[in-house]
Amino acid sequence: MKTVVSLQDLVDHEIHPGPLVQEFHTRTASSMAALMTTPLEEVACQACGGADSVPAFAKFGLSYRLCSSCESVFASPRPSASALVEYARSSPAATFWRDRILDETRVVRAEKLVRPRAEWVADGIAEYCPDARHGIDLSPSGMPLQSDLTALAPDLTTFRSAEGRGREWTGEGPVDVVTAFDTLDRAADVRALVADVASVLRPGGLFFVTAPSISGFDFQVLWDRSPAILPPEKMNLLSIEGFRRLFDAGAWQIRELSTPGVFDVEKVREAMLAAPEADWPRAIRGLVLGTDESGRLELQAYLQRHRLASFARLIVRRT
Repeated sequence: MKTVVSLQDLVDHEIHPGPLVQEFHTRTASSMAALMTTPLEEVACQACGGADSVPAFAKFGLSYRLCSSCESVFASPRPSASALVEYARSSPAATFWRDRILDETRVVRAEKLVRPRAEWVADGIAEYCPDARHGIDLSPSGMPLQSDLTALAPDLTTFRSAEGRGREWTGEGPVDVVTAFDTLDRAADVRALVADVASVLRPGGLFFVTAPSISGFDFQVLWDRSPAILPPEKMNLLSIEGFRRLFDAGAWQIRELSTPGVFDVEKVREAMLAAPEADWPRAIRGLVLGTDESGRLELQAYLQRHRLASFARLIVRRT
């Protein structure tokens, strides 16, 4: 199973401008208040399906639980799938994200997020499924990926976006490639989504996934204080063990499981500087605040090598 280390030239504020993100958080608070008035549904662990869990924390009124088996974190009870679709379509928070943040960071995202993702998918296809011809993208706001990917993988003759189409895309199989960037973390039912992907992928087809990992350094240190855990986009925070169990050996073969995240150490550092009086673990304080920039980069590389960064990516092959 491949693990990739990549300290790319990317600065968090380039894709998440501070003032806009603060406004987004404000709008999320009011949008979530409205969403929480809809009926809520109890769910099991979104990674392993386990029913045994304990309270973890709460965000914007939504309760998160820690799976006792695989240590993934998930929101339960949660809004229904239809309520989440409507939230993504029309809530003030989602509208602001699309119209302001995505629009104002479109150029840098195209260069430093979309293009590298397209290169990763194209390289994965060339290595593991060179005869791939047809693909589907499940990502929210995934349209920019299509032009880059079809240019890099010209043999991929069709690559369609399923955005806004509900589950209609499940009737389009078999396909060779499915991509889902920033999708599992907001899915109403992760295990059902993965089962749907399995139903449309031909044997030998590839599933490309990016998602946050609760095993990551900044989530483990900051926990409920993490500004990145923002529902309902971040309802499902799978652990590394959770990813392994989600893609069990019977139906899937994991070809790559990496955590090439670049922001863990910096996010913890920013949190510590913003609240120096907080009861931070002394060892973590020394690692993050007691080292210079080169030391922090070395620490981030260590986290990547050992799958301890908070951004995960997977290439999974349908058996």
